[in-house]
Amino acid sequence: MKIISLRRRLISILAEEMKNRIPQFEPYSSDYQMVVYASKDLEEWIKQKLSLIGGSFCDALEGMMYDERDEFLTFVKSWITIWLGKWRERVKLLHAKPRLPPNAEKRIKEAKKIYRRLEFKKELKNLMTSKLISQGEICMASFIAENLIVEEIARRLRNPNVNPKSLKLDPIDIYNALSRRVSEIRKERGPLIYLRIKPNLL
Repeated sequence: MKIISLRRRLISILAEEMKNRIPQFEPYSSDYQMVVYASKDLEEWIKQKLSLIGGSFCDALEGMMYDERDEFLTFVKSWITIWLGKWRERVKLLHAKPRLPPNAEKRIKEAKKIYRRLEFKKELKNLMTSKLISQGEICMASFIAENLIVEEIARRLRNPNVNPKSLKLDPIDIYNALSRRVSEIRKERGPLIYLRIKPNLL
């Protein structure tokens, strides 16, 4: 498929840019996962900024990468610099899963189950991802969006009168609540994503 070929090329371009910026970076070692994250984030950024879906995104990406190659490479150099800054700010690498208080961990697990069952989860996640990107959160935006939704559900589970199995969630209500949270995030500094991968120099 054309999209697979384009993604391979995009990963190759990003890997080269990271190698030029990060000492001892080895794109085809365990560092490869970082390149994959960057590639997915760049795709998401392009989709959101140009309002593209499906085949239209594939055609647009191909046009940028080949018909407008020089301009695209110049753009990628600028984009990856910003992305790496956000990576260092928003992503914390861990050897083990962070431990939460038992009650909090239980609520998060239940919230994840509820999230997976939501009929509107894809649409809500896309809306939150777009909101995050518009606020400058270009690194791991879809991961952050999902985490925020789960955290909001978990917050609502704190009410002792709430039955998780019968909890009714209004997507507009969740979006409005999280929109305020996203507006606050841009003023904050510190990690929002915790990854259990082998840390090298980042």
